[in-house]
Amino acid sequence: MDALELHSPGKSLNSGKLALRILVIDDDECVGAAIQAILARRRYETKLASRAYAGIKTLESSGFDAAVIDLFLPGMSGLDTISHIRRGSAIPIVAMSGFRLRSPLNAIDYVSLAMERGASTFIHKPFAPQQLVEAIDWSINAASSIRPSTQ
Repeated sequence: MDALELHSPGKSLNSGKLALRILVIDDDECVGAAIQAILARRRYETKLASRAYAGIKTLESSGFDAAVIDLFLPGMSGLDTISHIRRGSAIPIVAMSGFRLRSPLNAIDYVSLAMERGASTFIHKPFAPQQLVEAIDWSINAASSIRPSTQ
């Protein structure tokens, strides 16, 4: 049993404050572990998935505040994952990649494609811990500012 199962979803282990829950979909275990360590310092709860389908299933079965998705995944791509998630959810999505996204040999603009498919923002790997946190926080704040009020 992992730490996430030991307490109520959305609650921080150390306080009664709500903790942000972040889903990370990346096939590189080292990247996933690094993101988890970065976010743990901010007391964010993270769940890792190494494949798109596993991440989608996890997202559908549990509530998350945001998702961080690598664009280049084996099987279903990150772009297709973003499209699939966006059809059923307005969750903020931070797209990321370490792939050389624009070059004379590669005329495809993956950043634009990710944004067109529903990503909230994009970060390039490698990134500084603060860049990751700022991208997640910005995405969540932007999403909450456009949601209609329920008053």
